[in-house]
Formats: sequence, structure tokens, C-alpha cells
Amino acid sequence: MVLPGRLSEKKGITFLNDKVAWLEERLEKYPDPIPFEDGRVVPFLGEPLTIRHKDAKRADVRRDKDQLIVTAPQARLSKAVRDWYKREAGCEITILAKQKSTMLDRPYGRLTIRDTRSRWGSCSANGNLNFSWRVVMAPNYVLDYLVAHEVAHLVEMNHSASFWNIVEQLSNDFNKGRKWLRLNGHELHRYGLEASARDERESE
Repeated sequence: MVLPGRLSEKKGITFLNDKVAWLEERLEKYPDPIPFEDGRVVPFLGEPLTIRHKDAKRADVRRDKDQLIVTAPQARLSKAVRDWYKREAGCEITILAKQKSTMLDRPYGRLTIRDTRSRWGSCSANGNLNFSWRVVMAPNYVLDYLVAHEVAHLVEMNHSASFWNIVEQLSNDFNKGRKWLRLNGHELHRYGLEASARDERESE
């Protein structure tokens, strides 16, 4: 708990004790983590994939219809799946970003794929684009909307009516994609977390 400078530690602890029941209720609603492990079902572009792990010295991941075949040491299974998602996100997002920036005749700078928690994407003042790899788990129309949103910032660095008009030009289902992220986006942060992650958060 972070306290403002004008508030004493005693008052902060009192406030925290008063909110214990509320905090416990919220923690109970916090979704369980879904680790990347053999037999787990994970989403890719809105479609379910079942992880099938084969123990091997070197890591390799490939998609075979509705399965994600992962050959890797057990200790590297989760990282192998995460790295695969990052690569796929980079490919899918780059294709869309190039298409949409060409439509606007506004080239972007650098495109970066990260595991951000506060934002699904961003566009810097100098035209660099940043995206969370997790969005590649969402349906196609969600990914399309998100890329359109950030590319539109190459023209309008705000959320004015003009900005949303550009987003609509770049993405037919932008309202649908925007709504999906608002209602379901938090679920994507469950994937790839070990079961102990929730216990650690609850003990903090």
C-alpha cells in the first residue's frame, strides 16, 4: 500500500483493516491463472489450441490444426509457448500495421512487441508502435481494431471525433473489437501464469 505524504502510517493501516472484507471479495473474483502446460487449452486469434508437449533437448513450437505442438525440456515449456506467441503476434501485427499505415500514407517508426499490462498498444510522438503480444489471443476483429487504433494515432494524437473517424475507416468492426477488449481483455492476462502467481499476489 502506497500512502500520500500527508497521511500517517497509522491511518493507512486503519483504512486497510476497514477494507479487508472488500479486498477478500475482490480476490475471490480474480480469475485463476492458466499456465502453459501439456493439455491446457489456450486461444489464438479467438480459436482454441490444445498444448501438446513432447520432451526434447531443443525447443520448437508449431501449430497443427487445433493443437500447439511443443517440443522442449519441461523447464522451458512455458517460455517456448510464450516466445511462440510473441513471434506470431509480431507477424500478425506487422502485416496489419503496414496495410493500415499505407492506407493513411503515414509510415510508422519502430514496432515493438511486449508484455504490457496497462495498455494493449500505444503510439509514441515519433511514430513508434508498441503492442502487447497477448492481443494475438483475441479474435481477429479485436486485433484489427487495436492496430487501427494505434495507426490512427499517426495522424491524430488524441481521441477526438476526427480520430475515431480514422479508426472507422481502418477497421470495419472497430466498435465490436473495442467492446470485446473492454469486457474480456483482462482474461488474456491469465495465460502463461504459474498457479503460484495468484498465491504470491494474494500474499502481497
